[in-house]
Amino acid sequence: MKLLLHTCCAPCSVYCIDTLREEGIEPIVYWYNPNIHPYMEYKSRRDCLKEYTKSIGIEAIFEEEYGLDDFCKNVVGDLQNRCKNYCYRVRLEQAAKYAKDNGYDAFSTTLLVSIYQNHDAIIEIANEMAEKYGVEFLYRDFRVGFREGQAKARELGLYMQKYCGCVFSEEMSKSAHQKKDKEESARANRDTERRIRLSDTIPNLDFRPLKRENKEEIDFIYNIKKEKYKEENKKELDKEIQNKLLERYIKENAKNIKVIMLKKEKIGFFDGKILEDDTFRIDNIFLLKEYQNKGIETAISNEILFENEKLVKSK
Repeated sequence: MKLLLHTCCAPCSVYCIDTLREEGIEPIVYWYNPNIHPYMEYKSRRDCLKEYTKSIGIEAIFEEEYGLDDFCKNVVGDLQNRCKNYCYRVRLEQAAKYAKDNGYDAFSTTLLVSIYQNHDAIIEIANEMAEKYGVEFLYRDFRVGFREGQAKARELGLYMQKYCGCVFSEEMSKSAHQKKDKEESARANRDTERRIRLSDTIPNLDFRPLKRENKEEIDFIYNIKKEKYKEENKKELDKEIQNKLLERYIKENAKNIKVIMLKKEKIGFFDGKILEDDTFRIDNIFLLKEYQNKGIETAISNEILFENEKLVKSK
């Protein structure tokens, strides 16, 4: 049998080619994938397939068409159904037509190996194209070997793509990253605006979360708390007792301790609690003596109040 095997990429071809060869069928690989974008992704998959087919001694035909314009024109009206209505159809029709025009007995596709594709839609469209062009569609359910083929592709060091092919599937594959980037950007923007507001009140004033692994910050808090313990108890506390008090304090409050900075130097800290609406309540503000009663307490309190109101209103 002279078989034209439409091939979307090298990794997906591994199991398909291996099993067809075991059947005594030597397929001709056929590259036609105008739905793969951007161009560097298209090129990476194509070039990897070229090298792989050479390495296993199989004939391959590469029909070049980077079809971003046509793709966008054809899918923009119904993005949710782009795979069935365009991506599968345009490739399988071209494969069937090429097979008919060039004397092949049948055609098939490596799309049948993917556990992520719409298998039934691929079969439906392939049969439709087989009837249209008068050439046999050779069906095999290659999905049983998907994991095996992928594992072998990794062992061979083949280029492993991170998404199906088109720009919209790339967007979907990165949705979690995009959400994280958006959240991190929003948080960074809030921090920047906070520093600006604080500096408008007291230049170079800022605060940041306590880093529990930072011994210098822990020692700084310990020394301020030691003075507070002494003030509250009107006497010097036993060092062992101080250590136990500090350890308990850090354990109970570490997540809600913010170190206050002035000109990038530590001058104090404050603690509090996360409320039900995810806003923050200040319980205590501790400052080195030389920075007390200079408006820093008021600036920090006003900033937390401002940020809380802003967050609550945005929900």
